[in-house]
Amino acid sequence: MVGEPKKVLIFEDNPEIQLILKIFFKKRGCEPLIHGDATEALELVRKIAPALVMMDIIMPGKDGVEACKELRAGGVQTPIVILTSKAFAEDRERGMLAGANAYLLKPFNPKELDAAVAPFIA
Repeated sequence: MVGEPKKVLIFEDNPEIQLILKIFFKKRGCEPLIHGDATEALELVRKIAPALVMMDIIMPGKDGVEACKELRAGGVQTPIVILTSKAFAEDRERGMLAGANAYLLKPFNPKELDAAVAPFIA
């Protein structure tokens, strides 16, 4: 259907970040769908078919990098942006090697987030 909002599947366990991301994506005409852990990431991505997946690394249930690897191994081509507080170079490398399209740090600058996600939700 034309004009239907693009779905953004967000795996984030922090309620404050969930709210910020919900507002951020709604302002851009998207439909944010939030889950507190990535245990069922592959199933949810296949069921929802989002335009974008936002993935925290440190969550209960399943590590975001492992979930990213699982998605890519399952043939999922949906863009994945990791949004995390893990700032070491090896963390970034691990996320990108798992198949992430971008790796952003918390606390994030809305302009940087916008630049990272715009190609996928425009």
